[in-house]
Amino acid sequence: MLFTGRGRAAAVVAGHVLALGLLTGCGAGPSVPPTPLTQADYVVLKRAELLLIRDCMQEHGFWYWVPKMWEPSRGLGFVLDDPDWAREHGYGGLDRQKAMQEKRDDPNIAYRDSLPAARQAQYALAMSGGDDVKVLTAHLPDGGTINSAPGGCQLSSSEELYGNRERWFRLDTLASNIAPLYMREVAKDARFTAALSSWSRCMRGKGHAYATPPEIRAALPDLTDGLAPAQAHAIEVKLAVAEATCARAISLTSTLRALQAEYQPKVEGPYASSLRTHARLLREAFERANEINHSTP
Repeated sequence: MLFTGRGRAAAVVAGHVLALGLLTGCGAGPSVPPTPLTQADYVVLKRAELLLIRDCMQEHGFWYWVPKMWEPSRGLGFVLDDPDWAREHGYGGLDRQKAMQEKRDDPNIAYRDSLPAARQAQYALAMSGGDDVKVLTAHLPDGGTINSAPGGCQLSSSEELYGNRERWFRLDTLASNIAPLYMREVAKDARFTAALSSWSRCMRGKGHAYATPPEIRAALPDLTDGLAPAQAHAIEVKLAVAEATCARAISLTSTLRALQAEYQPKVEGPYASSLRTHARLLREAFERANEINHSTP
């Protein structure tokens, strides 16, 4: 169970940069040693966690099926800069539809719903704990808070991978939410706004009047509303290829990377010790996950 608290030009752009996970990949982590995990590494972690949940649920007398793990489709980031990928995937609309269908077909949902009401309550208790589960609170680096109430098999599997849940939750919340502090500075930098203006001019030259890449993603639902999947995908591809081609032409991504490398260390300085600990615990969890995946059918 998760509860979150708190959450024009430069501010809006910064918000879109953060929401789309610019350059930080899955589960944005600190840019300090050990080497940050890849998307494929996070799949290994998730599968291990699900295997631990399966074993725990079986100990409570319930079946649990570990779904086939797929590497997440490529994150869009703030701007697409790979025309070949854009030509095949557009903005990932078809990929998301496939993932949603797989979630709807999850045998665990059908199994849980097939249980008598009393057993469903026992299943929920075994999976996530009851009303007496301790609510954990972590402070976001921008002053907000985020709460979590893990219990049951979800808690035990997390602790087997990451150690003490309260410590991990506090550190992971920090590492996953540090990006807003430095990306706001990036979004205000004249080098970024100049590159973004050049990208927008390039797009207008291709017949697409968008000031920022996130404007395209915001417009897509209306552009594709009511269309067949193939038609919607064709619209996605046309826009995505134009976005990526312009980004490549004016080196927007390299500008963003250079600015991130400049601002990130300054912002992360006060949190350096905690971020190093988070990176170490994450790497240790990945090593444990590899062992679990290799030893558990």
